[in-house]
Amino acid sequence: MIEIKNASKSYDGTQVLRDIDLSVKEGEFVAIVGYSGSGKSTLINLISGLVRPDSGTVTMNGEPIVEPGPERGLVFQNYSLLPWLTVRENIDLAVDEVFRSWTKEEREAHVTRHIEMVKLGPAAHKLPKELSGGMRQRVSVARTLAMNPKVLLMDEPLSALDALTRATLQDEIADIWLQNKTTVIWITNDPDEAILVADRVIPLLPTAPATLGKSIAVELERPRDRRAVNHDERFKALRAELITTLLDSKASRTSKVSMKLTLPDILPENVEDVNAFGRWSRRAPKRRNENKKEEVEVSV
Repeated sequence: MIEIKNASKSYDGTQVLRDIDLSVKEGEFVAIVGYSGSGKSTLINLISGLVRPDSGTVTMNGEPIVEPGPERGLVFQNYSLLPWLTVRENIDLAVDEVFRSWTKEEREAHVTRHIEMVKLGPAAHKLPKELSGGMRQRVSVARTLAMNPKVLLMDEPLSALDALTRATLQDEIADIWLQNKTTVIWITNDPDEAILVADRVIPLLPTAPATLGKSIAVELERPRDRRAVNHDERFKALRAELITTLLDSKASRTSKVSMKLTLPDILPENVEDVNAFGRWSRRAPKRRNENKKEEVEVSV
């Protein structure tokens, strides 16, 4: 469904992504894992059509992706809700735009179903400022799903949430995927999250410019119980493989440089010296070459 061939992208002369090759099948749940600042958002923007590659191709069902479209729904990191609209009105906005030929009753029923899907029925009338971070992200997910996209793109959708809320939403989004089997590409910097939700995990190697590493299949049964998988040897092996791949890639960028350093010709100031009058003595710092050897005769 989604295919990237030999794609590269630069900003202001600095290459961010190089020779990206990616194929995602219909109904597949793929997670791409990488360090912050390695180019993950640029990669998801190529697929969404927000940016275009400098070279190579990005296609959906064989057709070039040249601009954003409702068939590729994007969930952002920062919710991106209109603050003056309620939960229902934020979702209405997307549904009214995409399904203009539907009757008002059909659109309302569609919105209600997606509000209930993310368990926000009691909060449908509330403004974003009245919601917690997790609830706002639920609205963002519901709004995107309500457009019935063929591909759901998620750009670190849970990175701004606390650990407990993040874990809850991971499970809920995974359950929604099991019901709908929409193609999902999930960007994250959390290896555990990637293995827990995805069918396949791909490391984005921080090779400056970044490129994709070897795909890792996640053959853990669904639905996945996070309490159980933490003790699953297969989960531990997958996590170790993924983390090792990322760490080794980062280490390969590190180069050792030998430098000869010259100490400054100055001694630190002693602020604890007290003069004869019991006051702090704030003499200027001495230079090392000012230290002189003197012989003094003392009569006892």
